[in-house]
Amino acid sequence: MGKSLLFLLVGIGIGVLVAPDKGSNTLNNLLGKAEDLKDDAEYYLLTAADKIMSKVKQAGNTAE
Repeated sequence: MGKSLLFLLVGIGIGVLVAPDKGSNTLNNLLGKAEDLKDDAEYYLLTAADKIMSKVKQAGNTAE
């Protein structure tokens, strides 16, 4: 996992250097995409947690 993150960061760095747009615009775009990724990850984690809690409650009701 550590190597994947390193390659991702290097790729982003290269992309910023060779991007045809102004650096500030590219940076804002990247920050916006990072925020979108964070929001998506948070949504999926909360959804997964809800499903797990539902299954745990369901298993607890079955055991009684």
